[in-house]
Amino acid sequence: MQNYNIPIRLVTLGKKQVDILVELHRRHIKISQSELSLYINGRQNPPKSETVLAEADKIITGWEGESVAERKRALS
Repeated sequence: MQNYNIPIRLVTLGKKQVDILVELHRRHIKISQSELSLYINGRQNPPKSETVLAEADKIITGWEGESVAERKRALS
């Protein structure tokens, strides 16, 4: 299982796990908040967890890109 550093990245962005949950649901990935927490914290790792974590990584990477773009605009 890959380590995506999701908790640290969320804190850096000022986001919460529920924000990921909303985005996962928009992408038609059915998961409960407790399942997501268990997967992120490595307490459970069924086959579904890698799919969920990989998609969460994509979501956070998108947010990080937006954050960088906003900082560049603010400095201009």
